Amino acid sequence: MNKKVTLLSAAIASVLAAPAMAGINDIIISEYVEGTSDNRAIEILNTGSAPFTFNGDQALYYASQSKSGSIHNNQIYTPEGKPVLAGVTIQPGKTVVVAHTDAKDALTNAIKANNAESVVGADFNQKKYNSMNFSGDDAVFIADSNDANKKYDVIGIIGENWGTDKTYRRLATAAAPLAAHNPKAWLVKPIDTVDGLGDPTLAATEPAATPCSDAAGRSRLNPGQIQGNSFKSPLINSGFVSDDEYLVQGVVSAVSTSLTKGFFLYASDGDELTSDGIFIKTNGLISEEMVGQEVCVKGFVEEKYGQTQVLATKDQWEVVNATPVKPTAVDLKRISADDEYFSKTLERHEGMLVRLVNNMDESTKENETMRVSRTFSYDYSGHRNNMVLSYKRPNMQPNQEHVAGSDGSIAQDKQNKDYRLYVETDKKANDGVIPFYPDFNDKETVKKGQDYIRVDDSITGLEGVISYSFGDYRLMATNNISRKDIIHNTDRKSKPQLDDSTTSDKFAIRIATQNVLNYFNSPYGGPDNPRNDNRGADSELEFQQQHAKIVKAINSLDADIIGLMEIENNGFGNYSAITELVNAVNKYYNKENHSNRHNEQSINNQYVFVGFDSDGNTVLDEFDSIGSDAISSGLLYRPNKVSLEQAKIIPMPSQQAPMITDTNGAALLDSKGEIRESGKNYQRDTIAATFRIHNTGKKVTVSVNHLKSKGSTCWEDWQGWETWEKFDPIKDKVENKDFQGSCENFRVAAAYQLGKEMAKIGGDHVIIGDMNSYAHEDPMLVLTSNPTGKTLKAARDTFIGKRPQFGENGAIITDNFGYINAVSLKDAENKKMSWSYSYNDEIGSLDHILISPSLKKHLLDATDWHINAAESTLYDYNQENKGIGAGESKEVRLEKERTITHNFYANNAYRSSDHDSAIMALGYGYGESDGAPVLLATKSGRMDVPYAINTDKALTGDIAEISFSPEPEDMSKVALPTMKLSKDGKQLKEFDVSGIEPGNYTVTMKLTRPSAQKASTPTTVAGSEVSMKVEVAKRDSTTPTVVIPPYDGSGGSFGIFGLLSLLGLGFLRKTKK
Repeated sequence: MNKKVTLLSAAIASVLAAPAMAGINDIIISEYVEGTSDNRAIEILNTGSAPFTFNGDQALYYASQSKSGSIHNNQIYTPEGKPVLAGVTIQPGKTVVVAHTDAKDALTNAIKANNAESVVGADFNQKKYNSMNFSGDDAVFIADSNDANKKYDVIGIIGENWGTDKTYRRLATAAAPLAAHNPKAWLVKPIDTVDGLGDPTLAATEPAATPCSDAAGRSRLNPGQIQGNSFKSPLINSGFVSDDEYLVQGVVSAVSTSLTKGFFLYASDGDELTSDGIFIKTNGLISEEMVGQEVCVKGFVEEKYGQTQVLATKDQWEVVNATPVKPTAVDLKRISADDEYFSKTLERHEGMLVRLVNNMDESTKENETMRVSRTFSYDYSGHRNNMVLSYKRPNMQPNQEHVAGSDGSIAQDKQNKDYRLYVETDKKANDGVIPFYPDFNDKETVKKGQDYIRVDDSITGLEGVISYSFGDYRLMATNNISRKDIIHNTDRKSKPQLDDSTTSDKFAIRIATQNVLNYFNSPYGGPDNPRNDNRGADSELEFQQQHAKIVKAINSLDADIIGLMEIENNGFGNYSAITELVNAVNKYYNKENHSNRHNEQSINNQYVFVGFDSDGNTVLDEFDSIGSDAISSGLLYRPNKVSLEQAKIIPMPSQQAPMITDTNGAALLDSKGEIRESGKNYQRDTIAATFRIHNTGKKVTVSVNHLKSKGSTCWEDWQGWETWEKFDPIKDKVENKDFQGSCENFRVAAAYQLGKEMAKIGGDHVIIGDMNSYAHEDPMLVLTSNPTGKTLKAARDTFIGKRPQFGENGAIITDNFGYINAVSLKDAENKKMSWSYSYNDEIGSLDHILISPSLKKHLLDATDWHINAAESTLYDYNQENKGIGAGESKEVRLEKERTITHNFYANNAYRSSDHDSAIMALGYGYGESDGAPVLLATKSGRMDVPYAINTDKALTGDIAEISFSPEPEDMSKVALPTMKLSKDGKQLKEFDVSGIEPGNYTVTMKLTRPSAQKASTPTTVAGSEVSMKVEVAKRDSTTPTVVIPPYDGSGGSFGIFGLLSLLGLGFLRKTKK
């Protein structure tokens, strides 16, 4: 036998026989059901001429998209756990139906009635995501078992709400397999249409509907006649749906296949009080091709949660003119009939295609625009990415400018709701993408600082249709914008805009707050966290990005005293978080030459942190901490500007109240079994330090604070919960009628404790930090003033350490400590709004700089530096939700997030935290004193002694002289220079003095004028002599130093460190170079 001939014959026979053997390309999805509850089914048809058996090479999948953008391809299994199609044979021209195990009888009976085979797919409880768990925004497909990307037939688009509550039947004209979803391949039927399941007959294209022509004799209305001139359609007599059907005709201005499911019609009636647009609600098949076509719809009129719409009867409409004409957007403008209500403006445009313009009200002097009140980000209530605009200005938190609970606060809340406009996209926007602003996520423009959107930006040129849902108006964007359409009203600034200028006889001390947003280095080489917690970066890459941004922010602040919030509480050792941060900040100040001492980058500008020896072993290390929380506050200062005299920890109250229980005495639990309110609540302790201001005899005490947050509850928040209407104690949030959030009474107790303890310290006071209270909330009224006489209640069962603070009834606080809100004061003078934090779409200030009244005369300026609250969270250090690995598996996405810097990251200060920095400048006169010696600080025996020449009689060529009394014994080691003036009049000169030993002296400085006669004695210039008592002291050391603070007579006001302080073991100051 000739084997070669035989093998060749067999091969030829195989090829010739192939058409008789069905292949995967003969297999298509012929019907899709996504109905009520678990009514889900997928019909698969064999279009070939031979049987086909799924032998394990192919499988049935559905693919879903997570919030992060990851695509999850899930094989569908049987309840027993095997691939649902494994071993299934489909006869030629027949179907098999994969049905949910809990599908309704109507569905399963239809399969039987059509004599079709079926297999059961698992439910979620049986096989989790390997079940019939698909929904209307998933894709369903047949693909290789080992490669989900090798698809043979597909229905649906991942991430778009294409298939919810619908049945799709394959058209006979589209019997070939589809590698991607094609809406024209399907006939769409209403929810729970299941009568065709199992029938192998493909659907026929239905004739065009003519609902309006069929309703001969009925008038065709325009949208304005349906909308009317109020917030409700005049065609609805009662309830929410009209009694009759109506015809409405217009041009399609936009379609919505995902957000609202329907299309918008436009026809003008010339009446500015009525809308020229209307939304048509339908589950029928719609596409962008409809835009510009003129159509007529028959249907009932409905008010759907405030939106007027027409329900297309049988999901049909009639095309009157198929030739599309591009619709023109109408400028969104105000008219006098709108009064003060912006909602009237939006209601007049409901259903219309509008354009945002740069002057919405021509009757006003200033251009009124729509401003960003929340940047493009994830909307947790809507479960999608969007942006919020507000009319004329961003929405202010009601308690920022009004006392909490007051009529003014309530009115502000109502106005915020009235001014609010969401900007949506029809299809859900992927992470890291603004669909209507394509340049936004360009990596190169991000590095250049371009194409950003900030809170308070004006948005113009954006077009979209106005709708109303879930209590808010929404603009569904239909065009793209670019940077020319964005006006930055509060633009980025590389440094704070702080006016600290003074006359020549004065200088400024800058004091600032800096939230470092959970700066944790313990997972990345730092000492362990005392609570084994990490609230910060999730990877080394994230930490380095966070670190760089915070360092940049602190360097750019250029403050002399800085309070830090949210830094890891892992001690003060060589590798602790505060040490690592200060080390990095100080690298910027690297110019060592004495001639560069006034340069911005001089080493003289390096910082020192204040550390506390909490374990009392006289060693400042990683085992020391401030309190027991995972984070703490920190305090930095420049030893070339101030010297540390004393420091203390002010313990804040804890709450030890009863647990909140139900009527049976059992603890209230949430859905995870966690106790909702235990009654035990805590706050971070305050740190305070008194500084001596160089070249003056003045002192200032600065306290850094971080009070209890608004998020978790306290005992007081639950009072009366049993009577709250429709309140679910398992999942609902507690009431917040005065917009203070939770725990305001607990913060009142903390504010009282802070004010009382600060009062024990003499001199000028500055309170800085995150008070977790807007400017007119109860804790702030305690610390500042209470002009309306509001009753301020402190929480019950609070303790300072183990000592009761008020008792089980709490206390009414009648004391006010009279502090002045420095930023609010200066912003009011400049007619600006104060804000440093953004939550949802409202802005206000949680971080404050409060000064004692004695400092008001010293206050030069104060401001918030808008580097964080105004910025999109996309610019922060976090890697997640930035579009990295979008469309890939979770494993691939996570690996890329750990290793690839996201597109929005730039090494700058923007979005280095979520709170803006606040900064102020205090002005002091050289030599100013209340009787104490003027402090002159030396470094390596050398110091600059300022001489403020305050006489107009000073002339060029005059000689400035300085002398010390008592005179040093060995003047050969002392350099007391003289200086010749190079200009006339008042001015500042500095003597570069060296060799003066620490001690108390009288310093005299004066001008002498050489006589015209060389032999004559120079004369003293009238009014030039300055004499003052000084203390010469070494500048604070850059190595750990034990400092003994003076006893203040308070009997323990040094808090938990009181004994250590009195023994000289209390606190140390330290920096690392």
